[in-house]
Amino acid sequence: MCPRIQRVTMRIPNEINRDNLYRRRGRGGAPTQTYRRLFRLMLALALVLMVMRQAARPGVYAIFFPETMVPVQSEPASQSTSEPVANEPIAGESSADELRSEWESVQAAVAEQILSEDQTLEKPQRTPTRMEQESLIAQVDDGTVWRAADQPALCATLALHRSPKSWSAEPPFESVLETGLLPLLQQPDVYRGRTVRATGKLVRLVYVQASTNPWGIDRYWDCWLQPEDGSQRPWLIIVPQLPQGIRELVPELVNDLESTDSVDIVSPLPTIVVEGEFLKRLSYQSADGAELTPVVVGHVQAVRSNGNAIVGTALQSANAKASGTPMVTKKRSLSIGMIVLISTLIGIAIGGLVMWRSSVSHRRLRAKRQREHVTLPMLACLALGFSFMTMDDVVVLAQQPGTVEQPEKSDAASADASLLDLLSGFDVERLQRLGDRMQAGSNGNAARDEQAKLVFRLKRLSDATLAQRLNSEAASVGDATEINGAVESVQYVAVPEELIEFLNLRQLVQLVLVNGDGTRIRVIAAPLPKQVAVGDQLSGVGVALLDDEEQSTSIAVAGNLHWRPRQPASLGWQVLGELNVDITRLPDIVALSRRPLMDVDSQVFFSMIGAANQAGSMSAESEPLGPIAAAMRAAAVDVSPTDLLKEPEKWMGQWITIDVETFRWTRVTVELDERAKQVGSDHYYQIDAIGDLGNVQLKIATEGGGSVTMENRYPVTLVAAELPEFLADEKALSRTVSTPVRVEGFFYRLWSYESDFMASHGGKQFAPLLIAGRWADRTPTSTDPIGVSWIGTFAAVGVIAAIVGALAYAWFNRRGDRLARQHRV
Repeated sequence: MCPRIQRVTMRIPNEINRDNLYRRRGRGGAPTQTYRRLFRLMLALALVLMVMRQAARPGVYAIFFPETMVPVQSEPASQSTSEPVANEPIAGESSADELRSEWESVQAAVAEQILSEDQTLEKPQRTPTRMEQESLIAQVDDGTVWRAADQPALCATLALHRSPKSWSAEPPFESVLETGLLPLLQQPDVYRGRTVRATGKLVRLVYVQASTNPWGIDRYWDCWLQPEDGSQRPWLIIVPQLPQGIRELVPELVNDLESTDSVDIVSPLPTIVVEGEFLKRLSYQSADGAELTPVVVGHVQAVRSNGNAIVGTALQSANAKASGTPMVTKKRSLSIGMIVLISTLIGIAIGGLVMWRSSVSHRRLRAKRQREHVTLPMLACLALGFSFMTMDDVVVLAQQPGTVEQPEKSDAASADASLLDLLSGFDVERLQRLGDRMQAGSNGNAARDEQAKLVFRLKRLSDATLAQRLNSEAASVGDATEINGAVESVQYVAVPEELIEFLNLRQLVQLVLVNGDGTRIRVIAAPLPKQVAVGDQLSGVGVALLDDEEQSTSIAVAGNLHWRPRQPASLGWQVLGELNVDITRLPDIVALSRRPLMDVDSQVFFSMIGAANQAGSMSAESEPLGPIAAAMRAAAVDVSPTDLLKEPEKWMGQWITIDVETFRWTRVTVELDERAKQVGSDHYYQIDAIGDLGNVQLKIATEGGGSVTMENRYPVTLVAAELPEFLADEKALSRTVSTPVRVEGFFYRLWSYESDFMASHGGKQFAPLLIAGRWADRTPTSTDPIGVSWIGTFAAVGVIAAIVGALAYAWFNRRGDRLARQHRV
């Protein structure tokens, strides 16, 4: 029966009435209470109402039944400030046609007067020809930011598209091209100046003031579109004016003529179709650095609301005005705020009802449990027996059940040191029983069950929480106690099989530690690295199972312990341990190779960033760690990306040196104060770099069963608390800089991340992650790093020597010929 009882205690309790959520086996359960059925029916009804509410929204079905594009209605160039109200009663018996003609005549007169005044004040606006537009577009600088040479072509193209009349007067020479974003980026010379059609979801609007131009363009709109072909880069569409459906999204910019702000469109995003000329590839700054995007200047041809209520209403109103059909206003439905308020009130009422029923049930259960005890009022007991009772008897009576409860701890400091409120299910009696078993040497299934459950709960508590409960006074049962000493014996204990799936623990470690004054501490803790040996130092905070004042040997249970080996595997591990990096978890980090950074990494990752910064800048004279850090830096091993990829577990936590070339760095903010304290700052830097593979060809297997071959160069990720001066830029959050560097630091592990190259092959990129502590700039200081001038000098000397040798050879031949002729004579 004992294993069954222990198994039941690990089941997840119901938060409403603490009943077991798992179905009891072999028992005839009581029928479900009425209030529980009512509660479930109320939840089901609320869920049905919410589903019906969402199902009534037309935007839900937009993905299955997409809307059609609504062509943009042509609008007059100038509009009157007031319009006649529909169905307004007018005095007289004139017909609608007469009123319309009268109104048109008034409008014509006003327009003629305004036109005459404008002609007297300034020159009339001129529409450029196609030949002028082509000549100006030919002067545009491609692949750059906006320049002064680009403005004439931009304004001329906007003038061609500012009204339907000007567009129809100067139609495109060729048919409109249906193209995507990628061809414009890859072949800009082929498409420059040609009329294309761009389609995408509107993400941002910017109202821009134009430069001085002869075509009367004062302001225009920058429209950033998200392409519908799934591309990550945006379109930049520039139009002289927005259609009515889009203007309602930014009324503050339309009404404010002096505004130059930008507005991000709120989802759902409308889709627009723009026809215009491809101008250039514009360089802009993004989160990934400098990027290029195609610029198309034209006019909006069609709009699709995609469920956007503002755009949909405006398009319906425009179509209704164009067709002469009056717009039917929809009946206003119940607002979402009212639904939330009603649901909240219903939830509070149901919760109050459930809590009341639970309290009644708990009172009844307590009454049944205490039915055998006789409870007498305290005053009655004192009045009846004070005459023949001593004070000690009164105290004993006060300690009986049903009279006065005695507090477990009278000392406030001892109450603050207790961990019982953090260990659900454990009380003083339960911990005392476990301590007695461990003291007697009993380690059966019952004791191992209790130890495993207690270790599981302690592992989930952070070191900061345990340190806050630590008290320097003698610990009692359930208090936080300090664990610090040298290992005298190590023994691993298996966790019962029925608890492994619940606790995710397969074994525990049973230790005997000896502290500085010779006191022994028996500890049960979470598994430690296999490298832990006798004589190593272990420290941490656990829960006491016996009162320290009554026992010569302390007994405690702990979660994670900090390990400081007596003979470290390397100088790097020794420095990390001295700089408060929990090297106990380093073997666990190795198991995360080729996986993204996760919460498990946070305890070691951030503390190692701060340790690398200190170890790299620490002088050899600094005591007591300076000589050790200097020896570690002197013994640094030169490695390549190939070495780290082959044997990542060998270099884990080692101080190494690697030559790479940086190409981009990004500043990362540390939000948690505890992590910022470990790093030593509220931010750190991630540097993307490239290393040399040499003659090695690397094949990476993908999830689809294929492989990707990489050679010559391979990505390497660097992390540092601070950047060197030759890379730093205090004002920038990200910077693209190509610099050859030599980096010294601790190797962390192989990590994976998303990249466009590997995503195209169906896999993820993984790379070595190095935490840098020292930097060296490898940029050549000489103007002739490869010795071209020496090569030229040697070549010139060789040519001169060859000429001199040829002359000498010719002189000697002539001299010999002359002597031969003299002998013949």
